[in-house]
Amino acid sequence: MSMEKIHKEEGIGPDQLTGDVLYYGDNHSAVVQSHGRADVEKLIDENRSGGKLIVLDVGPKHCGPCVKVYPTVLKLSRSMSETVVFARMNGDENDSCMEFLKDMNIIEVPTFLFIRNGDICGRYVGSGKGELIGEENSLERFSGIQVFVSLTNLST
Repeated sequence: MSMEKIHKEEGIGPDQLTGDVLYYGDNHSAVVQSHGRADVEKLIDENRSGGKLIVLDVGPKHCGPCVKVYPTVLKLSRSMSETVVFARMNGDENDSCMEFLKDMNIIEVPTFLFIRNGDICGRYVGSGKGELIGEENSLERFSGIQVFVSLTNLST
């Protein structure tokens, strides 16, 4: 192979994602980027009284399963923005992030922490889209808010 560039894709944003596209580092979605414990604590404080569910996606930046599930997180962040706040933390970004992972007993990634009114009310470990959506919907129904999300809507 001559290593000649045969194609370069430009200007793909989160609205153009379909299927299981590996896309990371989106700056246009509703996903709040957290860079340490202070960012997470601020996010929790800002949403403590509003009743919104916070879904914190935690994993190292170059984790294959973490990257695989991220398009689903992006799509959910747009479709559920009225009732859910999505956040992302690269667990290997700095010492504060690494300490947070240790304190939260995060051993496997990706790990999704579900936080409501300042308390962790659930946890999902894995990169399965259906299971993640099911866990979020269960937590929403439990709190009296119903959110209907289908995998069909997410793949368009």
